[in-house]
Amino acid sequence: MLVGSAQYPAVVPTRRRLLISSLVSALVLSVAIGWYWSANSDPPVDAILTTPGLVPYPTIGTNEELTDSMLPTSPIISLLGTTMSTADLIGTPLLINFWFSTCEPCRREMPVLAAAHRKYGDSIRFVGLNMNDSASVAQEFARKWGATYEMFTEPSGSLVAALGIATAPFTIFVASDGRIVNQYAGELTASTLDTIISELISS
Repeated sequence: MLVGSAQYPAVVPTRRRLLISSLVSALVLSVAIGWYWSANSDPPVDAILTTPGLVPYPTIGTNEELTDSMLPTSPIISLLGTTMSTADLIGTPLLINFWFSTCEPCRREMPVLAAAHRKYGDSIRFVGLNMNDSASVAQEFARKWGATYEMFTEPSGSLVAALGIATAPFTIFVASDGRIVNQYAGELTASTLDTIISELISS
């Protein structure tokens, strides 16, 4: 064993001191490397959150605001295969409901529309416009849920695109002059439908 004098004290490192010293050195080196990487990364890391109101967050699809616009002229096809134009629908107050068979709210809504058609069918023309099913599927679906009003398909998607429809079910209410006076996104209830139809009839 080494014994130091008062002038030259002996240094006797232990394993514990060596281990602690190594750990401290490694930590300092790790922090230094991390700082250097962050400062020199290309592009630099952006940790600033977008401020709501300055940059809009992504959202689910929404439908266009259509009130006071005119119903676009577009070809539609009846479930029997007859092609006609939406212009042929104008002349009486009109309800057009956009739907498809795998849409659960559409399924729940169709019996409500069927009941409203039986109640108001003499005053308002009811039209169902299927967005993506075949004529046979649309016909079977309507029969199953008791809808006897006019049904059409639109394979081209031009009317849906012109109206900016992104969700279903979606219903527009059209005055006799072809002007869209109201719209409703989502599943219609009987009470809501009664209110809107009453306004449409009196307009």
